[in-house]
Amino acid sequence: MKKIITEIAENFIKNICEKLSMGKTLSQIESEMLKEAKACATRLTEAYISQIDANILGDKAGRREAGYSVERRGDERRLQTQLGEISYHRTYYKKAAGGYEYLTDTFLGVESRQRISEEMSLSLSNAAKDMSYGKASTYLCDGEISRQTVMNHIRQSEAVAEVPTEKRRVPELHIDADEAHITLCGGRKSEVPLISVYEGIEKQGKRNKCKNVFHISEYGKKPDELWEQALTEIEQRYDLTGTKIYMHGDGGNWIQTGLEWIPGAVFVLDKYHKNKAIKSMTAGLEESDQKLFDREIRWSLENEDFRFFEELTFSLCRDLPERAEKILESAEYLRRFVSGISICKKDPCANNGGCTEPHVSHILSARLSSRPMAWSSKTLKKLAPVLAAGNVALKCKEDNESLPLPLRKAAARAIKALRRGVAGLPSPDAIGALPISGKITGTQKILKLFC
Repeated sequence: MKKIITEIAENFIKNICEKLSMGKTLSQIESEMLKEAKACATRLTEAYISQIDANILGDKAGRREAGYSVERRGDERRLQTQLGEISYHRTYYKKAAGGYEYLTDTFLGVESRQRISEEMSLSLSNAAKDMSYGKASTYLCDGEISRQTVMNHIRQSEAVAEVPTEKRRVPELHIDADEAHITLCGGRKSEVPLISVYEGIEKQGKRNKCKNVFHISEYGKKPDELWEQALTEIEQRYDLTGTKIYMHGDGGNWIQTGLEWIPGAVFVLDKYHKNKAIKSMTAGLEESDQKLFDREIRWSLENEDFRFFEELTFSLCRDLPERAEKILESAEYLRRFVSGISICKKDPCANNGGCTEPHVSHILSARLSSRPMAWSSKTLKKLAPVLAAGNVALKCKEDNESLPLPLRKAAARAIKALRRGVAGLPSPDAIGALPISGKITGTQKILKLFC
């Protein structure tokens, strides 16, 4: 091990010095240095794994006691990692209890038929939530991994959200509920719901920002299951005693179900959908008349003056008979949720939220429907929670302490061998300096400018 590490280190230093002495630009040096560093790390990792395998093989007494016998040696394994492709050989063992096992793979936490390391899988999943599968592969490994493989790792990922250790009390909570409209494979349309919870809107420079926002999204769940999950996550973060809760949305059936689950929640019609319905009623009028009717409709809704609202609706239908059906449809929508409109005048705190459309646009639509694309239900069930949480989790592996004794002994000996190898490396002062005399090189020309 000592000889191998010394050889790898000396080759790395030699290659680095050769590249630096060629007088290249910073961009050229940067990419080549990164490539050399990854290659060096890859070779060191392969040497470490080879030492692990050799130590397990050499511990005959320990293996015999644990019930492992050698079946064959030298089986190659290739694994794509963040450092690059790692290739190593390991020994195949027969178990006394029945079956076979690669003990080196067991110690490394590499599963059967696994071709990508866990960290690489995590990086691919995190990248694929912001870009296409192909771009994620190109960005992380120069396209060495196929788009199908990236999709498979997305399907194996789990969303993880940060949960505070202590519950907090806040005067008000706002819940935005809306959905992204997406296309499934085969052309069928579907929806992905999004629930955003935050403590109101605060100023950040010239822009507004939702305070302490977190998102929940699940595809394929029934409304009751989704709102039960939302209530659980809210109660993990907040003590709801004395908290005013406002639910903003377009009033869809699944959103109304949330009012049954969230205790004390009051519905507020989202301003985007309110304005859309009002503009639908006044479309086709002259600009001056449109502004007048717009102002009167808003006043009648804010004050729940149904008689005046009906008169306005009748007047619009009379002036625009060709649009009477659309006017009546929009008027019925506004009348149905008039309490969700008037509350904004009665309770000023209700105005401190209502960002449903921006949330859907930034969290879901930017990845799921901003460009023509189709999704499978299987992928959406994994991808939607990841987009909402913003992070991907790795599956927890068993601790090394629970591994068989031969593996723990082999690891301890490999670590000692690695330390002895590092101790044998030459000191930096003994390596030498870059050539700046003799044959004129690019480096010499550059350094002479500063002399």
